[in-house]
Amino acid sequence: MENKVTAEKCSSCVKEPIDTINTSRFIQKLDDYFSHNDLEGAGECLLYWEKEASDLGDLRGLLTVRNEEIGFYRRTGEESKGREAIVEVIELLQQLELQETLSGAVIYVNIATTLKAFGSAKEGMPYYEKADQIYRQQGKTNTYEYAALLNNQASAFQDMEMFQQAKTYYGRAITILKDLGTHDGEIAVSLINLAHTTFDADEQSYEEVESLLDEAWEYLNSPRQPRDGNYAFILSKCAPSLEYFGRDMQARAARTVAEEIYGKH
Repeated sequence: MENKVTAEKCSSCVKEPIDTINTSRFIQKLDDYFSHNDLEGAGECLLYWEKEASDLGDLRGLLTVRNEEIGFYRRTGEESKGREAIVEVIELLQQLELQETLSGAVIYVNIATTLKAFGSAKEGMPYYEKADQIYRQQGKTNTYEYAALLNNQASAFQDMEMFQQAKTYYGRAITILKDLGTHDGEIAVSLINLAHTTFDADEQSYEEVESLLDEAWEYLNSPRQPRDGNYAFILSKCAPSLEYFGRDMQARAARTVAEEIYGKH
């Protein structure tokens, strides 16, 4: 059976760079696999482009690929591979002197979120704090990227049972996303996570939890939200939580729509 990514290079691509990888084409290919929920293909794509960047000595390209691998191994639960990628990415950031840049901040959030997913939320906290410092220094605290930092750090606080901090950070992230007006699906995820934190902090907070879930469902069905692969991923993330809170019909609907989207792509 032919490898899915052996034909990545195209003989007609005469304008392809010869000493670096085409990172935009790499990201496009990877996104295509994710839009099909084809994790096997995505994994092969990552390994292919990692080798290409390594063979060319393209450190910036390698940083891009390895950073994507960190998120991929978080998604697949492969801790040893994820930690290996983290070590190399930190080394590459230092080599390329990108530790204080916005791109570095995005990578720090990715590292911290992956460590949290591997059960090491406390270990990841310094990376969140470093990213926060960069965003503040650059005046970028009203951006989607900063909201993502707040959301992910809130989740880490939740794992550490620091519920008040988690609720505060989720609230800040939701405010930023609402102001931006272009990330309704992500707002729904944040609201559902806030519902979990609220319930974990006080199991009698039924009224507040139900209100958060109602609002989340409205945002999840927002007409402004593109019905694409990212939306399918959001729905698949929300379904178990909807089920957990006894909203079985909503959970089934979310899974059905996600499957339909994945099938179309």
